Amino acid sequence: MGNNDSKKQNKDESKSEPKSTDSTKLGETLKKILSSGSATEISKEIIGSVFGQVLKAKDDVALKVTNEMIGLVRKIDFVNEFSKFAENHKFKITAEVEIFKKDQLVKPDALKNDEI
Repeated sequence: MGNNDSKKQNKDESKSEPKSTDSTKLGETLKKILSSGSATEISKEIIGSVFGQVLKAKDDVALKVTNEMIGLVRKIDFVNEFSKFAENHKFKITAEVEIFKKDQLVKPDALKNDEI
């Protein structure tokens, strides 16, 4: 039980680290904004910070959606689903097979015209 508790603490700590890092970055950005006097510097800092947060959020959402889709696909029993499909459908398969000896170089058109 002691091992499970320490594993749980490690997971909780690893989850909280990115949040503190993000808030630290935001705090540093705010400090830079307040310490700089020009509007251009403030705008650059704000835009950079906002874009960084947006990109991170986009990546997080994409990762979560991808994992959910993978989980849903793994739950599908394709054999069972195809069996259900086959019960209500009729299949028609047509094929044309031509076999030639390796030694003879016969064109398919020559066979139709009986020029062998």
